[in-house]
Amino acid sequence: MERMRPALMAFFVRRLSDPVQAEDLIQDLFIRMATMRGPATDNPEGYIFQAAANLLRDQYRRDATRYRYQQSRATDADLGVDPIDAERLLSARQSVGCVARTLGGLPDRTRQIFILYRLEGMQRKAIADAFGISVSAVEKHIANAMRALLAAMGDS
Repeated sequence: MERMRPALMAFFVRRLSDPVQAEDLIQDLFIRMATMRGPATDNPEGYIFQAAANLLRDQYRRDATRYRYQQSRATDADLGVDPIDAERLLSARQSVGCVARTLGGLPDRTRQIFILYRLEGMQRKAIADAFGISVSAVEKHIANAMRALLAAMGDS
């Protein structure tokens, strides 16, 4: 068996690219061969290389299992997910819900004027013309909506 060490080393290193791991597998293979009991084979070298291939396949399976386990145990920080970002997302969702509820509770005209001004970016004069009211009245509707939103955000 010892005379096959260089060929086995080349076999494992070629597939693993790691001489230390290759040496470990050779040792495992020698132990398996030394403890096996069974009928003699006509082609001992072929038998040993088949056993080496099986040992290598087992190693690949162990490595894959270890990798899957490590991936399943990865924390958010390991994956690049910032837990603060998750908190900010939750806070933002709650804020959006609060804004939506508050806007829903406003009088229709106030809500429409606020949405046109703040969300659609429409000019106060254009809003006044569309509703047939003065620019001052548009500003009062916007101010009322802002007060309601600030009060709601202060309560939450």
